[in-house]
Amino acid sequence: MLATIEARALSSVHIQQLLDHAIYGIRIPGFVSEQSLEAARRQLFDHPQRGALGHAREFTRLGIAYAEIKDDTVRQAYHQAARGNIDRVRDAFRPYLSPLDDLRLRLDEAWPRGAHLLDVDGQKCFTGVTRYQEPGIDLCPHIDKLEWNLPPHLQVALQAQLSANIYLQVPAQGGELEVWNTRPSEDQYQHLKSARHYGIDRDRLPPADFTTRPEDGDLIIINPRFIHAVRPVHHTPRITLSSFIGYFGEQSPLIYWS
Repeated sequence: MLATIEARALSSVHIQQLLDHAIYGIRIPGFVSEQSLEAARRQLFDHPQRGALGHAREFTRLGIAYAEIKDDTVRQAYHQAARGNIDRVRDAFRPYLSPLDDLRLRLDEAWPRGAHLLDVDGQKCFTGVTRYQEPGIDLCPHIDKLEWNLPPHLQVALQAQLSANIYLQVPAQGGELEVWNTRPSEDQYQHLKSARHYGIDRDRLPPADFTTRPEDGDLIIINPRFIHAVRPVHHTPRITLSSFIGYFGEQSPLIYWS
């Protein structure tokens, strides 16, 4: 099930329930105000600087995602652009508070040890990538793991990883979020992977254990180490702001990055 709460009610208890796999996710309906959604429609939906996602080029995005990093050249470009990309998302919601900044503040307030941007070798990361899923495109079943994209010399003691998606536009048909109650090992995941450049063929999996349709303005946080997917959308794009959240233990701050 999803724990459905108000934004002001977000607490370490809900986050810990998700970390402990007691719930499939946390849902905050109406996390983004109608005024902020209208600002996004004017300034973000058709942004001229959106480009193809490096590891899944059927998607477009605004801002480089950490999962696109395959070599040191891309890594340096990612970090050099991080602050500018954060500001670009922030500016798209002016004169209102960016919902990504709102999430960052609420995580810092909810978690006893606070929350802050991930840095890699002293270089700040970006958070708040905007993804555009066009009609007819699905996000195939997959998992996400920070360690796959870190520099070879750097490994972190990450105990868990969460994924936050803020829904700016959800089509009337399609775009449902699917979650399987399956957290594959590295070997299991490699065995399941398909011929596509990422992810798993649906015919290798049973039906999803949990499916939900987000609505415009919702925030949903899940555990992306469990297999998850998005069904194909129809007629209009599905547009989201997203961030990963890293957990190092109860006595450490949360971290976030995109």
